[in-house]
Amino acid sequence: MSRAGWAPFGRRDVLKAGAATLGGLALGAAQPRPARAQSGSVRVLLVGDPFYYAINDIAAQFKQETGLTAEIESLAYDQLQARLVSSFIAHKSDADVVCVDQMWTAQYLESGWIMPLDDLIKADHDTNIGDFIPEVLYSLNTWRGKVATLPVAAYGQGVMYRTDVMEALGLSLPAPDAWTWDAYAEMIGKMHGKTVGGTKINGTVVAGAQPQPIVHMYTQLAASMGVTWFKQFPDPSPWDFTPEITSPENVAALKMFAELYKNSPPEAVNYNWFDAGMRFAHGDIGMFYWWTPYYYLTWKDGYMTGKDSPVAAKIAVAPLPHAKGKPQTISLGGWSLGIAANTKDPKAAWSFVKWATSAATQKKMALNKTFGYQFSDFARKSLYDDAELLKIYPYLPVQLTALQQGNGKIARPPSPVYTTLEGIYGLNLNKVLAGELSAEDALGQTKSLFENVLKGNFLLPYKLESYDDTLDATKSLIASLA
Repeated sequence: MSRAGWAPFGRRDVLKAGAATLGGLALGAAQPRPARAQSGSVRVLLVGDPFYYAINDIAAQFKQETGLTAEIESLAYDQLQARLVSSFIAHKSDADVVCVDQMWTAQYLESGWIMPLDDLIKADHDTNIGDFIPEVLYSLNTWRGKVATLPVAAYGQGVMYRTDVMEALGLSLPAPDAWTWDAYAEMIGKMHGKTVGGTKINGTVVAGAQPQPIVHMYTQLAASMGVTWFKQFPDPSPWDFTPEITSPENVAALKMFAELYKNSPPEAVNYNWFDAGMRFAHGDIGMFYWWTPYYYLTWKDGYMTGKDSPVAAKIAVAPLPHAKGKPQTISLGGWSLGIAANTKDPKAAWSFVKWATSAATQKKMALNKTFGYQFSDFARKSLYDDAELLKIYPYLPVQLTALQQGNGKIARPPSPVYTTLEGIYGLNLNKVLAGELSAEDALGQTKSLFENVLKGNFLLPYKLESYDDTLDATKSLIASLA
């Protein structure tokens, strides 16, 4: 990466934001209301992440453009998953358009709960499938050579740091080739316990709550260090789900993560996604890495407060560190829209999916002042070159690089029993932070439990059909649909 691509982007370069009324990233949500179909309407079930607030605020424009009314309902993460699975199993038509986490994509598509979108995309030239970042579609939206969903909010991971703390302590980021995880940990150690502007600084903050938050944060560090969950999945085939969770790379990564926690507030052992981000925003954290939505979420002191955070003008972002001798692998996550297979109006459902994921709508979401410019999770490359958006979100070049280095299927592989495995992994990772297990013992116990689950679900040994799930295969799929 050139030095120009490395340049940090500070909050003082950003336009002053208006009032914010955000819900929690995978946490908060509007109060649920029944999803009842009306004539000329499409029922949409979303999670209460930032994109929901941005899209709900401009939903009237969907009716202006299509003549259809979007009846949008928002739920918290666990509520959404439970409700979707319940409605699908019961063959109940609960929504036309559903919000799908990447980890649910394989299950939903293979179970026939959502429709593949290939034919709709190919027949509809307005989709402009070639504008989507291939790494995003690969990580979030494709399964066994089909497009299952389209991305409405794509997340990479990166570093956020306090420019005033760095300046006060005489610290600066090293050159890109020297920006390793060891250098990151060393810099955090130099910040920890120091007093800047009358505030005692914690070097960093982690999301230690189990199962999902700690897995989301830890697996980024592990993926950068070359860690894989399984011997061979999802690329190449044949698939082999033999766990490789006790590799030397994973032991080293977990020991480093435990050291990062020692330079965090002690209560971070119980922090979820938003807790970690807002602790940084509230002013006593020097540097941390996290999902890219926190590039803008940390500008505010919380959801629906309408107030800037105390450090809003003192935040800059940088790319993730790399492991020496390892190619960078960035965890990709986010949310996508699919069409429920039991919808009574697939044409109306497609109209909403196409509208919500279009470059035009995504830009309108980003320019929405109601929430103080609180959306920049673009999956379309064209938006990263938009001069108007760059004035508001000057970190977009760093974010784009993160997405283009991403592989969500390596960091958190969408295996058929992922949720169960994540529960095991998250519990044992948390025990390491709490001092209850060593890194070696935690990973040893995790491997043993992984093997039991995988054997019990006939995944070890795996005797069903595999698929050579590669980024190149997704690029070829995009070309065939363009």
